Amino acid sequence: MTESRLYAIGDIHGHYRELRALYGQLLDDGFQPARDRLIFLGDYVDSGPDAQRVVQQMIAWQRMFPHWGFLMGNHEAMMLEARDAWDEGDRRRFSRWWSNGGDATWRAYAGEGARIDPGRNPLASVDPAHLFWLSTLDRWVETNRYIFVHAGLRPPLPAEQNDPDDLLWIRDDFIRSAYDWGKLVVYGHTP
Repeated sequence: MTESRLYAIGDIHGHYRELRALYGQLLDDGFQPARDRLIFLGDYVDSGPDAQRVVQQMIAWQRMFPHWGFLMGNHEAMMLEARDAWDEGDRRRFSRWWSNGGDATWRAYAGEGARIDPGRNPLASVDPAHLFWLSTLDRWVETNRYIFVHAGLRPPLPAEQNDPDDLLWIRDDFIRSAYDWGKLVVYGHTP
């Protein structure tokens, strides 16, 4: 029996066609979904045209392959915060998501040609099951050799002691750090 393999994919940002092409490359490389493990590093939504299809695919894969990992990214966090901000009347917090690719996610759910109703939360177009799924995503996954996280870790804290926002947003303090967590940290977020 051959040893299982481990792959990571980050920052899909609503690009369904590219996601499927990348998955096809993994299969061509010998990836066996039922045996091998795939960790998604978050940012499934925003910017690209097919966020709804990406999230639907993630949900389907999680049901088929519960040994895979699905992490939350800062864009999922902004989307969930925007839903609550709209309901609370905080348009400034809502616009943070909208201006960072949320408008593309809204179009993916509302459909081309849809018009915004100023009195209705734009996120009402999003399937509630998708929003629920996004709210349940893990912040990190750890194996014997790796720590998978969306953005990084704040040195010298282990993943479980990091501020949840740092796991989604940190950049320079993590990237410029020479701290050794004892495992390789695999992250997305920063190109």
